Amino acid sequence: MRLLKKLIIGFVTAVLMISACMGTVLAEEETESETQLQEDTESGTYNVLLIGVDRRDDSWYGNSDVMLLVTVNPQKEKIYLTSFMRDLYADIPGIGVHKLNAACANGGAELCVQTIKENYQVQIDNYAMVDFNSMAEIVDAIGGVNLEISDAEMEYINAHIASQYSLAGKDDPVYLDHAGEVWLNGYQAVVYSRNRSTGGTSDFGRTERQRKLLTAIFEKAQSDYEETQSSGTLQTLLSYASHDLTGADTLKLMMKVSDWLTYEIEEVRVPFDDMYYIDNEILTPTDMSATREKLQDILYR
Repeated sequence: MRLLKKLIIGFVTAVLMISACMGTVLAEEETESETQLQEDTESGTYNVLLIGVDRRDDSWYGNSDVMLLVTVNPQKEKIYLTSFMRDLYADIPGIGVHKLNAACANGGAELCVQTIKENYQVQIDNYAMVDFNSMAEIVDAIGGVNLEISDAEMEYINAHIASQYSLAGKDDPVYLDHAGEVWLNGYQAVVYSRNRSTGGTSDFGRTERQRKLLTAIFEKAQSDYEETQSSGTLQTLLSYASHDLTGADTLKLMMKVSDWLTYEIEEVRVPFDDMYYIDNEILTPTDMSATREKLQDILYR
């Protein structure tokens, strides 16, 4: 799928990067979609899983460092960004109990989607998957993003930006010269979203930064949407992502973008605070039924 201007800033950022998530380009088959957009779920929500994989080449699927469910709830006029943490408990079909990120490593986006649906009982209508380089290209395609960063986060970006450029075959890294309100290009934004050391917050801090980045993209979409309604750009951006949307799906979503851009954004994280324990490095819900029920209440009720 290729997200161009209207969709790159409208759709990718309205749905919060549905097609901007990761990796290799899949040939679009104009077959009838197996998913029914929006009104098919009980609450009328639309759910897209954004997957970010840590891989340097196409020799494997990659571990999924980002698994973020974007839930658009028209009844509440809200968009929920739910991070499923990489070390979260998962009974992966055909594999067994592992950290959730192993689902993508073993079976790609399809197994990741199936695992989250079966373990946490949420609806997932579509997915989009990207790797480091494609994510950077998407952020650059919308003109970069503005974020508030700390001194420690600035130092982290500057310490790792050269290696991020190198992964993309580039040797001209751009460094930051101040903290506070800053403009980030695509590679800087990727390094920012990969940071799990600043503040000693591990992956909890990283998933929070990922949600902040997506929120910044959404806000950019809100301010720029009127300028980006010309046709062109839709097909270009979607080419950066692997996804399961057909052309018909995309057109339906584009018709909803202007409404979605007015919705309030709310951040969610699984596991919930005080509702998990650590077992062999796996974040295991103390009560799976209670976790599922709380998630359902937040997203759909």
